[in-house]
Amino acid sequence: MPPLKTIIDTWIFDLDNTLYSADSGIFQQVGELMSKFVSNHLNIDIKEAKKIRSKYYRQHGTTLRGMMDNHGVDPEIFLKEVHKLDYSIVTPNHKLNEELAKLKGRKIIYTNANLQHANDVLVQLKLTDMFDNIFDIDQAMREVRKYKPDVVVDDVPQGGKIGFGSSSNREIHGRRESSLVYQVAWRQSL
Repeated sequence: MPPLKTIIDTWIFDLDNTLYSADSGIFQQVGELMSKFVSNHLNIDIKEAKKIRSKYYRQHGTTLRGMMDNHGVDPEIFLKEVHKLDYSIVTPNHKLNEELAKLKGRKIIYTNANLQHANDVLVQLKLTDMFDNIFDIDQAMREVRKYKPDVVVDDVPQGGKIGFGSSSNREIHGRRESSLVYQVAWRQSL
């Protein structure tokens, strides 16, 4: 059997903690900002906000979905607030960039964050011209509501082969948005 990288024609990469290190500090910033948002929105202290975040993550797959379902939070406002980040701490991995450039076929970013976050991270990683499309949480939520979870790969030719890169199986199996891409990827994979 030939190497996978020679037969896959569409690559989907989970952006966060995959194309940059989980040790970068980005998710720690997001966590703090989410706790502040929950605290301010619900008028509770930070300690209680962290408990609610954890509860919503377990029950709804994301803090955002829990806040939307239980408190009518506008996802755009939430995402804008929790992504006011110091992106200077994200640095490029030149070896990874070289390997990505060698991959043939379309390359798509998937993120549980908003499009602005993806663009900000890609600038820091020096990967702005590497990807053909970005599939963000806003797009995922719209497509799930339309019961059209295969939008990420709508234009993959019949019989096309998809490669999916993520930092962990926990993300794939534990989050609704990630599992959306997982189902698409593996439905049409080898």
